[in-house]
Amino acid sequence: MIIRKLKGSKLGYTLLELLAVLALFAIVFSISIPSIRSIFINLEKRELMTFRRDIINARNSAIIENTYYTLNVNVRNNSYQIIRHGTENETIRNVKFENGIKIISNNFSSSLRFSPTGTPNKAGTIKLTNKKGQNIEITITPATGKVNIYFNGK
Repeated sequence: MIIRKLKGSKLGYTLLELLAVLALFAIVFSISIPSIRSIFINLEKRELMTFRRDIINARNSAIIENTYYTLNVNVRNNSYQIIRHGTENETIRNVKFENGIKIISNNFSSSLRFSPTGTPNKAGTIKLTNKKGQNIEITITPATGKVNIYFNGK
C-alpha cells in the first residue's frame, strides 16, 4: 500500500469548507421545516374528515341495518362515540381528537340519534377549532342528515 503525502497538505478542514457544509445544512433544513408544518395541517384535516365520514357512516349504517345509531359528542374529553343500538348497544367508534382539533360545543346536548330511515332526531351543529384558531362548524341537517363542514362561517 502506497501512501502519498502531498506537499503543503495538512490534516483537517478549512474554515471555508466548514462554512460550505453549514450552508448546505441550513438550506436542507429550511426546505424541510415548511413540509413538517404541512404534515401537522394534514393531520388536522384528516382528523376532521374522519369525523365527518364517521357521522355519514353512522347515518348510512342506520339505513342499511335498519337500526338506530347514536353520535355522542363529549366536549370535556374532546372525543366522540358512534353507538349501534340493537339487542345490545355496541360502541362502533370511540375517537379522541389529538392532532389540534378541539371540540368547543354542540347544540344537541351531546347526543344525536339516526333512525333506521337515516333521519337525525334533531338538527345539530358541532363547533370546533384548530391550532390556527379557525372556527369550524359541522352541521347535520334535519330530515336528510346531510353533513356539511364550514370554516370560519364559509
